[in-house]
Amino acid sequence: MYRLSRHFAYAAVIGLGIIPATVARAEDEDRNDFVQTNLVSDIPGLATITDRELVNPWGVSHSPISPFWVSNQATSTSTLYSVTDETNVSKVNLTVAIPKTAQGPQGPTGQVNNANTSSFLVNNGGDGGSALFIFANLNGTISAWDTGPTAFIQVTTPGAVYTGLAINGPQTRLTPPMAREAAASTSSTAHSPR
Repeated sequence: MYRLSRHFAYAAVIGLGIIPATVARAEDEDRNDFVQTNLVSDIPGLATITDRELVNPWGVSHSPISPFWVSNQATSTSTLYSVTDETNVSKVNLTVAIPKTAQGPQGPTGQVNNANTSSFLVNNGGDGGSALFIFANLNGTISAWDTGPTAFIQVTTPGAVYTGLAINGPQTRLTPPMAREAAASTSSTAHSPR
């Protein structure tokens, strides 16, 4: 009995010595796994690129072949950035204006990329082509873009404050969560609320 207890005590001491060493090694490895690199900021000197349009960014999206699109709520724009090799970033020479309305809070929040060429046609000022990027706005509008420097309002929901945007798998429905409505609404391929 004494011999078993002594072996158990040795095993426990060895085990307790290994656990902290393993945890310490895992903590060291975790510290080396991530390195923060500030790519873009509106604050001079904080990142690789200073962009005065990038103020209160919300949504980010991209297509498989496009740069990253960022919704800038405070400037009512979307700016585009090309990122390569994890930390090399460049600003694309296109800033898309997101339309404002006469009342309420303003600016884009969520956005999605739409690759379905038969859904979400850009009318109301657009050329009727399929929207490539769609924006939800704090002013209760859904805006769409397919070309040029401006997105166009496709639908307005009075009193709504959209705080994001989701698109379904077949890219035929939008769901913008609302801060000022009881539930999220859903828009079909024609941008009309459901």
